[in-house]
Amino acid sequence: MQLSSLSTPDFSAILASSIHDMKISLSTIRDLISQLSHSNAGNAQLMQLEFEANRMNNSLMQLLALYRIEIENFSLQIDEHSSLEILKDIEAQQSSLLALNDINLELENSDDFSCYCDADLIGNAISSILNNAQRYSQHKIILSAGKTTDGFTYFSIEDDGPGFPDILLNTKMINFNTGNTGLGLYFVAIMANLHHNGDKYGYITTNNDSRLGGGKFTLYLP
Repeated sequence: MQLSSLSTPDFSAILASSIHDMKISLSTIRDLISQLSHSNAGNAQLMQLEFEANRMNNSLMQLLALYRIEIENFSLQIDEHSSLEILKDIEAQQSSLLALNDINLELENSDDFSCYCDADLIGNAISSILNNAQRYSQHKIILSAGKTTDGFTYFSIEDDGPGFPDILLNTKMINFNTGNTGLGLYFVAIMANLHHNGDKYGYITTNNDSRLGGGKFTLYLP
């Protein structure tokens, strides 16, 4: 077949198909790592490998979701969920990495309440931010949930690291010329904004006002 006879490829569709294939392969790798981890409990290298595989999987999920949003083939699975259960699920997902990094994760949710959201999507989004927080945190991270006076549900991550660099304090900016592109924050901002109730839309904020002296990320849902 001559190249001249082929139609011009849709790169975005090729990329989406490649991401799907990579996710299948990565899923197999994660299953194998999980099996090895059970028979080699406490192996730091396996724990690190599991973390990196999960981080790659989250990145691929984010890219695929952004592509589906672009082609208008993405929908949320909104349902009623317990805010405390969302926090506990995130804690369970992060338990191995927290132990590996010797970081204490403190949950704050004084009054369990219902949250209407796509729990899997929001949980994965918060987990990806928590992964990054652990890279810079020294000893402790606070993961909290609550209600604002204007009716938003919020999920916050506060750490005791050096804080967000200036470029990540503007959550609308993505810079591929630095190590900190802001792509993860951008993805979470998009996912938050897809949640809406009337004229209220979800959003995120980043600042360096953590009670622990580092960075603070907050996701707001209407």
